Formats: sequence, C-alpha cells, structure tokens
Amino acid sequence: MPIKNYGVWVAKPVRVSAERAEEDPKSPHIHLFYDDGSSGGNFNGARRASINVKSKSALSELVFWLIRDFQHPIVDKLRDLDVGFHDIPSQLAGLALDYIRGNLMELRTGSILPHDQPGGRDDIIDYVMPELESAINRGATIYLFGEPYEDKQGIHNIHMNQGSQAEFKKFNGVWQDGGVLIYFPDADRFDAIFLAFASQAVHTDEITGHSLSGSQNFAQLIRGEVPDDETRITDDMRVAIIAALVNPIDNENQPGATGKPEKVYLLNRLPQAIGIKGWSLLNSSDTAYTITDDITLAPGEVKMIEIKGVPLTNKGGLISLLDNQGIKVDGVSYTKNQASKEGEVVIFR
Repeated sequence: MPIKNYGVWVAKPVRVSAERAEEDPKSPHIHLFYDDGSSGGNFNGARRASINVKSKSALSELVFWLIRDFQHPIVDKLRDLDVGFHDIPSQLAGLALDYIRGNLMELRTGSILPHDQPGGRDDIIDYVMPELESAINRGATIYLFGEPYEDKQGIHNIHMNQGSQAEFKKFNGVWQDGGVLIYFPDADRFDAIFLAFASQAVHTDEITGHSLSGSQNFAQLIRGEVPDDETRITDDMRVAIIAALVNPIDNENQPGATGKPEKVYLLNRLPQAIGIKGWSLLNSSDTAYTITDDITLAPGEVKMIEIKGVPLTNKGGLISLLDNQGIKVDGVSYTKNQASKEGEVVIFR
C-alpha cells in the first residue's frame, strides 16, 4: 500500500546532524530538527525530519538533485501555507510531488552519491548538510514533504516513493514523493533538494507506482546504461520540449475561441528522423492533445505543434510529452510569472 498520511511540514529549521558510517553503516540518516511553533516537541522542544542517505539494497547509493532558485508552479502554492503539518491528497494539480509526472527536474541531471567517504564533496552528506546548515543560519522556512510518524514528532520518507523493488515495493504510489524545499527570505528564493534511491525505476505505473517492465533505474539512466531486456524502456528524451506559447494574444485556447491557439515547440535530439504521429501532449489537468497528423522530425529539427482545444493555464502549469506507447519522453513546468506576458514564448531550454 502507498505511504500513509502524505503531506508537507512547514517549519523553521533549528539544528542538523548526520550519522556517519561508523555510527550506522546500514541505514544512516541526516536528522534535521525543526520548530513549527507548536509545543510538545520531544527533541529539546523540536521535531525531527529523518532523511535517508543510504539504501539497504545492494545498490546503496542515492541520487541527489539540488536546484537553486527553483521555478515551478508549486512554489506559489507554498507561499500561503501556515507553519505546521498539512495533509496533501496524492493527486494531480495540488501540492503533491511526483518526480516522474510533476516535471520537477530533468531526471538525468541527478548525481549518484555514496553515503559517507573520506574527502570533501564526494558523498551525499557533503552536499546535503551545507544546504540545511545554510537554511538554519539564514532563518529560512523549510517545507518537508513525506510521511509523518504516528506520534507526530517528525517526518520521514523524504525521498521518491515509487518505483521501488523488493520489500519496499509495498510503499509505492503516485503523487506522494518526498523532498525538501527551502525558502530564503533574504533572497526571496526557493531552493529544492530531491532524493531518490539509485535502484528505483524512472518509469512507473500510473496507478500503482510500481516499475514498468523494462524500465531503467536511476543508476542506469544517469550512467547511460540500457537495460538488458527486449522490452526495455529508456528515458532518453529523444524529443525535447524547448518552448511554448502558453498565453497567446487575444482569446485563449478555449472552446469557441477565435484567437490564436497555444503552441508547443518540439526538438528532435536524435541523429535520425523520428515520427511523432500518435504522440500526446498533456496539460496540467492531464488532458491530452494527440498528434494525428503524419509529422516527422528530421535530425535537429524544431517543429511547432498547435494544441487546439487543450488549454495551457496562465497560472503556472505543466506540459508533458508521451510517445504512442504512453511512455513519457519529456516534461517541463512554467510559473505564473513566466506565463504573464501575452504573446511571449516561454523558453525551457
């Protein structure tokens, strides 16, 4: 079954510590202590976020993404949250995180890191600890996505929660991923820390969150390895969404509108031509525009697709590209601010 009581804890971080290899070689954590303004914290008045830094599986490394000045429509929704824990429905178009469907980052840009080893900037602790220490020193507000402990004294599962194997498969689900977002008031900026296990799949079932047969795991994706399977599914971003006109001049792309339609620009990254008939573009509501024309992209060619009848919201949203097998090829996000200028194309890459 999926994780229980998924949500986000909004608080002020007060101190942080890390379990080194000699302290816990099997299942170590970074412990971030936080104050949400309520009484009764069992850790010297604070509560505790337990952040995994090593997997129990044979592939023990984690994947780490640090995104400074995180630009995503979820940021605008977070600004209005009060301190404390907030339950989040595990569904599209809300506050829930989903590494695969939420277009939070390019998955291939993650770094595979061990738990703890000698030297600097060569393990997960070396990267995560300075960010959390900076959040404490600069009076940041922290947003911890995951599963609260039953006693409400803290939160865990602050990592991707789908595509897991073996004993952890039972916790798989969609729209229930963990993560850490940090708001720095001195810069009016959000930074994001996302974590996954290198053994987790990068393509998962839309209902269960289980790995699709033949999917790459993160280690294979980032290292450029292809699964040895006839049904292999790779995340090669063979066609990329490079730009979109989400706010055309005059009438929007609504039923009965007479103005110019919204547009998405696609780039073929392969050295050979690729046909995209039957592929789909999804908006923030998962409404699909299916490409019915017999369109072929030459190597390096950019093609503009008019997505008639499938509106792109001006309040910040998502655009995802699926191939004719329903496998995600690419995905992007844009903010309300990026969509605010009528007639201006939003550039993603």
